[in-house]
Amino acid sequence: MQAIVDYVGCVAENFKAKLGPSLVDVYKIGSLAHGGFSQIYSDIDVGLILSCPNPPSDMDRMIAEAKALDDVYGKKLSIFWGNPERGWGRLPVLDRLDLLDHGVPLLNNHRAEFWRPTRDEVRQELRQSIEKSWRPKIGELSGLTELEPKDRKLYIRAILYPARLIFSWDNFAVDSNDRAVKYLRNVRPPGLDLVPIEMALACRQGKCSAEDVFSLNADLNRQFERTVSYISP
Repeated sequence: MQAIVDYVGCVAENFKAKLGPSLVDVYKIGSLAHGGFSQIYSDIDVGLILSCPNPPSDMDRMIAEAKALDDVYGKKLSIFWGNPERGWGRLPVLDRLDLLDHGVPLLNNHRAEFWRPTRDEVRQELRQSIEKSWRPKIGELSGLTELEPKDRKLYIRAILYPARLIFSWDNFAVDSNDRAVKYLRNVRPPGLDLVPIEMALACRQGKCSAEDVFSLNADLNRQFERTVSYISP
């Protein structure tokens, strides 16, 4: 874990050198910040808040350079960046929430402070994530007869997705998989099978394998339908 911390520190210093005073701060976000980081299943999420009125023209190059700082961890690096007062960059609604509630500053100890996304904005973002990120994968994953190594991360994420979605839908916030699954135990959406979700969480915690989760033969289509039914008026 220390190697990841060191890498993220190098990423922060690299952006500081390139962006200068237009960089407000660099933040750990995602599971690095709110807990539950998995060496196998987690991305390395980093947020950048800028103060400049227009996006840096060479941001893509700077991100590529940050990824190139480490051959292994660079493949896991996801950069979320922008000026919250402007409409450019890559700073979606859910990542704004993460920055506000959990962002850990790495350079200037500057706490993230900007307008909080509204309830309608959060729920619209979640609806879009269902259509863009979850629904398209259901058919592909449901058709698997065995779980290949390249599919493990995607499969575990798909199994856990109902917990994260429902937590954010009800609470207008984001948090760890552990917190989301705990919340799901309390609300118990009708018809949603919690067993594969619990095991997927255990998998992230290193207590079982992705193949163990896959062996449960979870009905992904039913999980999808029950989740959508829960959030539908």
